[in-house]
Amino acid sequence: MLLTIQKFALIMLFIILTLVSSVFTKYFLDQKEKTASVILNSLKNDMSELSYILSKNITHNLNANTYRAVLDRTASNNDYILAILILDDNDVLVSTDPHFKTAPSRTDIFNDDTLTSHEVLDHKKGIEGRIRYYEGKALHTLRLMFLFDRSEINEHFEASKMDFALYFALLPILVIFLSWLVVRYFVATPLELLRQFAYYHNVVPKAFKLKELEAIRSSMAQTFARLDEEQNELYAMARTDSLSGLANRNALNEYTERLIADALHTNKEFAFLFLDIDHFKTVNDELGHLIGDELLKNVSSKITAAIPSNDFVARVGGDEFVVVLHQYDTLSELTNIIDRIQQTINDQWVIQTNPITISSSIGIAFYPKDGVDITSLMQHSSMAMSEAKKEGRAQYHFFTDALNKQVQETIALDKTMRQALINNEYELYYQPKTDVKSGAIVGAEALIRWISPAKGFIPPNVFIPLAEENGFIVELGDWVLKEAISQQLKWKEKGLDISIAINIAAKQLLEPTFEYKLTTLLQESQVDTSKITIEITEYLFLENNKNNLRVLNFIHNKGIKIALDDFGTGYSSLSYLKKFPIDILKIDKLFMDDYHTPEGAIFVETIVKMGQTLKMDIIAEGVEEKGQVEYLRIIDCATYQGYYCSRPLAVKDFESFHQTYIPN
Repeated sequence: MLLTIQKFALIMLFIILTLVSSVFTKYFLDQKEKTASVILNSLKNDMSELSYILSKNITHNLNANTYRAVLDRTASNNDYILAILILDDNDVLVSTDPHFKTAPSRTDIFNDDTLTSHEVLDHKKGIEGRIRYYEGKALHTLRLMFLFDRSEINEHFEASKMDFALYFALLPILVIFLSWLVVRYFVATPLELLRQFAYYHNVVPKAFKLKELEAIRSSMAQTFARLDEEQNELYAMARTDSLSGLANRNALNEYTERLIADALHTNKEFAFLFLDIDHFKTVNDELGHLIGDELLKNVSSKITAAIPSNDFVARVGGDEFVVVLHQYDTLSELTNIIDRIQQTINDQWVIQTNPITISSSIGIAFYPKDGVDITSLMQHSSMAMSEAKKEGRAQYHFFTDALNKQVQETIALDKTMRQALINNEYELYYQPKTDVKSGAIVGAEALIRWISPAKGFIPPNVFIPLAEENGFIVELGDWVLKEAISQQLKWKEKGLDISIAINIAAKQLLEPTFEYKLTTLLQESQVDTSKITIEITEYLFLENNKNNLRVLNFIHNKGIKIALDDFGTGYSSLSYLKKFPIDILKIDKLFMDDYHTPEGAIFVETIVKMGQTLKMDIIAEGVEEKGQVEYLRIIDCATYQGYYCSRPLAVKDFESFHQTYIPN
């Protein structure tokens, strides 16, 4: 059983009181016995003296009465003698008190040495002695008896009891009680306050009187204050983004849960916005992470200033933010807030003298229509944000059920297309590249096709964009590169020694191990690199940096030609053509479809003349009519590719087509 300080102190004081009371009681009993012994001894001494006097003077029992005065004097000098009797056997000869005319029984007179002095005084009526005298030569004996004055003796002992009760009972109790109060005030109560403070941490006790306890109190107060401060700091750190100072994902979860709980009672909706900075990776790559971090700090401040004061903003990723808006009455009011956020971000920024222009894409989901918890709201607003990016960035998009269905299909497609690589469901088809003047097949472009056993032919425009988005394009592109080089070698053995163009996505090209994997593949295959062309898109120029240039130079130095696909539809400029090692320009089908118009012809002819001036080969894509071929011959374009010659063909079909093909 556990005891409190007060109970422990009370028990100890009770034990001390018991011990003290036992000691004092024993002392009192000893003192009472000593007092009784003194009284009894004084009576015995008086009796011995009186017996001696009377034994010397009495000659006959008849003259004993003559000594009455001596008896009276002795009785009056001793307060504890009630009467003195002289008896001859049981006959009273002399009595100092006429009330005693008969002798007490012998059992009432002290004659037992085993009794204590107090027992004699308390239980016996008196003591007895002997008077011996001679009458002639005959020895006679009389009885001399002192009767106790019981009232006087009791009064004496009662006075002793009162003194004992006063000095040895009440006074110790009072001292112990005062001690208890002192212990309780100076020790027990402070310790109890310290216990409560240690348990509840609510109220700091006031300073104590005892130095040791005050040292403990002060130490505990300092320790708990420091712990509270550290706890508050840890609480804030766990809910604050260290870079921007905004709330983080933990704080967002807590806030959204509270807001959902309130919305359940008020039946109000709120908007959950997922915001992503467009092309932020380019800022980091071009200017460095320090500039990127500074930009994020400034963007965070601008977003906070752009939303109502009681709404919420959190940074949940590198360049990703979540804004929760609930202080709006109409959809128009909500869109005004979103426009204000985007306009604020779209302003030109100057970070450490570096001018930066950025934009943002925002996805919006509503509670409870689009999600009833943080997970679904985050997921659906992120889907809507991705859709905003697909639509051209710098805009916002609302989540819909149709979008959710599309995303679920995308998730299923992602899983299926990865499994398809394991199941060897992909094939390479080859579309001929034809010499415009001679009509001879001079090369082929390898194009991936997915033949699913369950769904049949799946067009590339269905799965390639997803592969580029989720990074699977790297793994898939490695397979294409290896398969196409292997096919070139097989055809060479059959006497079909044509060049093969292989499409390489920007993400695959910039993957850190690309150079190593390409070098290994070339060494193992021993392919003639002059027969290999790598086609890149203009998207690569969007991230124009030294690394991109280095990788392209690495490829070019291996003897591999580099073709710029879909030229003129993206980010091309003359500076790129001058800076990067481009060997071939491919005119996009979009321009070839418009070749018969003056405006379209100007574009096509300009590209051809520019390529010839820069000593680049020109290939026209999407050629489907004889008239297009004749036009290309007139403007001196060397090569074309398109359905006019052939659609993309499987390996065996391509071989058969090549054997039977008759140039026009």
